[in-house]
Amino acid sequence: MSAKNQNIFRWDWLGIIAVVVFIHACANRGYPEGGPKDETPPQVVMEQPMSFTTNFKGKRVNIYFDEFVQLKEINNKFIFSPPVKKDPKVSLKGKYVQVAIPDSLRPNTTYSLDFADAIVDNNEGNPLGFYRYVFSTGETIDTLELSGTVVNAESYEPMLGVLVALYEKQGDSIPLKELPDYIARTDSSGNFRVTNLREADYRVMAIEDANRDKMYTPESEMFAWIDTTVHPIVMPMVRTDTFRLIDKIIEQDTVMRDSIVTQEYLAFGPSNLYLRAFLEKLTQLYLVDDERKERERLNFTFSIPGDNQFKALLWDTLSAEPLKEDWYFKEESAGKDTISLWIKDSTVYKKDTLNMILSYLRTDSTGLWVTYQDTVRYTFKDKEVKENKRKKDEKPKIDFLSIKPSVSADMDLGTRFCFEFGRPIDKQTLKHIRVSEKVDTVYQPMKFEVEEDPVKVRTVYVDAEWKAEGEYQIEIDSATIYDIYGRFNDKFDKKFKVKTEESYGKLFLMVKGVEGNTIIQLYKSESGKSENGKRKYQVVREQQVGKDGQVTFELLPEGKYMVRAVLDVNNNGEWDTGLYLKHQQPEEIIYLPIEISVKQNFDIEQEFDLKKKYEVVTKDKDV
Repeated sequence: MSAKNQNIFRWDWLGIIAVVVFIHACANRGYPEGGPKDETPPQVVMEQPMSFTTNFKGKRVNIYFDEFVQLKEINNKFIFSPPVKKDPKVSLKGKYVQVAIPDSLRPNTTYSLDFADAIVDNNEGNPLGFYRYVFSTGETIDTLELSGTVVNAESYEPMLGVLVALYEKQGDSIPLKELPDYIARTDSSGNFRVTNLREADYRVMAIEDANRDKMYTPESEMFAWIDTTVHPIVMPMVRTDTFRLIDKIIEQDTVMRDSIVTQEYLAFGPSNLYLRAFLEKLTQLYLVDDERKERERLNFTFSIPGDNQFKALLWDTLSAEPLKEDWYFKEESAGKDTISLWIKDSTVYKKDTLNMILSYLRTDSTGLWVTYQDTVRYTFKDKEVKENKRKKDEKPKIDFLSIKPSVSADMDLGTRFCFEFGRPIDKQTLKHIRVSEKVDTVYQPMKFEVEEDPVKVRTVYVDAEWKAEGEYQIEIDSATIYDIYGRFNDKFDKKFKVKTEESYGKLFLMVKGVEGNTIIQLYKSESGKSENGKRKYQVVREQQVGKDGQVTFELLPEGKYMVRAVLDVNNNGEWDTGLYLKHQQPEEIIYLPIEISVKQNFDIEQEFDLKKKYEVVTKDKDV
């Protein structure tokens, strides 16, 4: 190959390599590996029209940035205030964001477009910060503000994303049927700030706004309100700061010189509004769900607890009258909001289709409870069971009647031993239960009584003189207890020991600052985390505070507990939520922010001053 041809060959290959490198670079768009991480948020370079424009008559607002941006949770964070019937549309156009305003605007009104931290850069997601765009349809820009905090009325934890609404009208029904005059949303700390207000008296409310209609829906959305109207004000203030000057020559803090600087600023308020959000207690009674998941049982769930006077009649489509009245056992939950019907008659439950007439109370359009009847049909089909080939000499599996005892290895003092059976049982077969007490090394028969639960038809109590440190045995031979469908039990043999008083701890509380009826609750938090201020609390003990302020919780199992006080205003023995239309705020709860560690055979004394502001103690600092 000649030198000339060699040079041509080299240049051809260099060209191919360059093309490949170029294509690879195009296919892998992004920032180069290595180098400093982008921590700079996007910056606004231009606004069309400019923020704080007056006599605004446009339908769009364009906001330009120095880099490509994204919108993060814009539907949850963007606020257009005052609100309009049809929400503005926020769209992303590469390096700029456009807000289209479809609805007509009020005259002589200041509007704010609050993006919170929804605008982030395209690379690292750095947020712009709390960007707000303002314009006025009139000659001036309104500048007054209100701010505060929204917390859950029961847990007192901050609530995120709650709509704070301001109304100039004073009617009680206003938040139920009209849009607010101004709105804002709470941040993760529950704080809010409503800006660019005109001078007026406002009613301040907080709405969970789950359905996003900017109005309050009782019994399904959390709500809070301030009893009095609020008037925003602005006051000139002076701030004094003291700082130390540094010697610029030697660049060391050797010259002790202080400088006092005064700064003038404007303070907007009130800035300490405090709203306790609550969920109203359901008052509407209705059938929520009904189902036949088992052949022998029907389940009914009602909206609220109470005596719903539930009845069910079997209906024969060929007859003019119901066929049966007493064809089921009725089992109710403790609050009577859940009902199970156990079908007694095999000729009934073997039918795939049941026609029934249900009779129960429900709420009518006027709010009154009235008797309601409905004709319904329930169907059930048995699942196809595949036949499994059993191994030689393998016994067929028996579907025994399940027996669930309330006690494991140890039984707490002051508790009752009980069985929960899988299905309603034939009560005559309970005579086969045997109870024995360990005397020396031998279990001896002892006296006991069996009591049926009047509501829970599958629960049976076994009562005896259980002694501390006593060892006991409960036995049931196999095939001696039958359910109403003929299914029998497997052999049951349970040994347990009753705990001693030394196995428990005791908590003495001295409650100070008691005014009126007060309930002290000992509780455990079911979860370390809460969902938007909603935390489940497992109240294990509660007691009314006496005149001396002393509360004692005895026989406490070892563990970690917390204490709270319910200010029981109506003296009904429980915490009551709020009722807006009845002007009833939720009852106040005061928390002792200390985790109390109860240990076996230890007495703990703790002071609880209801007037004191406690510092929150971390979980690892137990009392």
